[in-house]
Parts: sequence; C-alpha cells; structure tokens
Amino acid sequence: MVAGRDNYQDPAFEQVSAGGGSVLIYLDALIDNDYGRYHDMLINASACGPATSRWPGNYQANEWGFLNDFRVGSVLQSKFRCVLEAMVAENPHMAGFFADDLGSRSWYPGVNWSTFPDRAAYRAGAIALTQTLRSVADAHGLVVLVNGTWSANDGGGYPDAAQSGNALADGGFVEHHDGQIGYFGPYGCSSQWAAQSPITRGRAINFAVTNTSAGRTEYVNSGCYAYVNQQSDYSGVAPWGSFHPTGLPSRVAS
Repeated sequence: MVAGRDNYQDPAFEQVSAGGGSVLIYLDALIDNDYGRYHDMLINASACGPATSRWPGNYQANEWGFLNDFRVGSVLQSKFRCVLEAMVAENPHMAGFFADDLGSRSWYPGVNWSTFPDRAAYRAGAIALTQTLRSVADAHGLVVLVNGTWSANDGGGYPDAAQSGNALADGGFVEHHDGQIGYFGPYGCSSQWAAQSPITRGRAINFAVTNTSAGRTEYVNSGCYAYVNQQSDYSGVAPWGSFHPTGLPSRVAS
C-alpha cells in the first residue's frame, strides 16, 4: 500500500504492516509543493537545512508546483538524506519509499523536454536522488519504488542508458497506460530493474494500475509486473485481497 503526504500514520497502515503487508510512504522531491510534513522539511527551511530553490528558468511543472532545483550539489540534494531518515525514524511500520515523478526525463506538461536545456543535469540529479534513496533503504531493510520513466535512450536507464530500468530501484510504477503493453511489457521486464538492490536482489516488484479490466489482464499476462490493480478513480479505495507472505519488507528492519 502507498500512504500519502499526510496520512502515513493512520492506524490502517500500521495494521497492514502488522499483518505482513508493505506500506510505502509517498515523497515527491521534484516539485515545490510543500504540503505534508516531509515535503515541508525538504522544501522549506528546517532542521535538515535551508529552503530549496527552483530550477533555473522558473519552470511551472504542473498545476501542483514548480520544478525544484535537484541538480547534483543543490540544497535539495544536501537535505534529502536527512528527510528520508526522519521518515524512517518516525514511521517504524513503513516498508519503503514511493518516489513520485522520479525518472531520468520529465513528463511534466510545463516542461518541454525537446527544448529543455539541462537534460543531462536533470538525469544526473535524478540518479543522485535514487542513489540516496537506495543508501537509506539498504540501511533499514526497505524497498524503493519510482513513479517516473527510466526508458532506454529516452532519458535512459541506469546505469546503462541504453537499457530501460533503474538498477537502484526495486521497481517502477506504470500508471494508467492501458493498451500500451507493447512498450511497457519489455520496459517492465528489463533485467536492469533492482539489479543493485540487496533487498529484492534483481527480482523487480514493478507495479501497474489500469483503468480497465482489459488493461489489467494485458499487464498480468505480460509476466513483467508483480502487482496489477484496476483503479480508474483514486477517490475510493481499491478492494483488498487476502494477505499472504511475499518475502518483501513489512516494516523498518533496523
């Protein structure tokens, strides 16, 4: 289950963890929306450091915020580990991080990628964020899921830009791409996913959510996704199935 910006300590998530489920906590480091404790800590002046800045050029990424300056060496990069460690310390029931929008290229409507002048810096900054996520996750026995693309030769995977997938992430999230399994099947099956994770040891936990039952079926049948859920409307909670052992973390291990 993925907990949001402000509900991560709801009793339901603690119950899921106690029952053996994996609760991931949401964090979007790429836009300057400071709603929620950990986003406020990351973006504004806090115990983790001074306020962050926007990416040069003042790009409004989407309706929710502007693009943060997450380049290597930025204030945001220097604060990131501190915020992640605070999440771990305050949420012993968590099993990992859900890093929204974190990919090697932008899909924000306010950022024209074809003319964006700092594509290499964007990729390098995204890699640095996943390196920090992986380091903190490894220290506490947690997993990392990214909701952003790491596509071969289009932003590029990591470490091999010519392959899809990020070796530092235990998996990726494919959101409402029904009918696109011809692309996202091979993408999800890339052996580069999780290759540098000591937690899942190269067995990726890619997750897809679809609008339709036909979309759900095509992702299940691809064999490239550990979890597939049909949920076109996020305003309601998807029905739960039964719990069973998965071998994934259920809480902070250390």
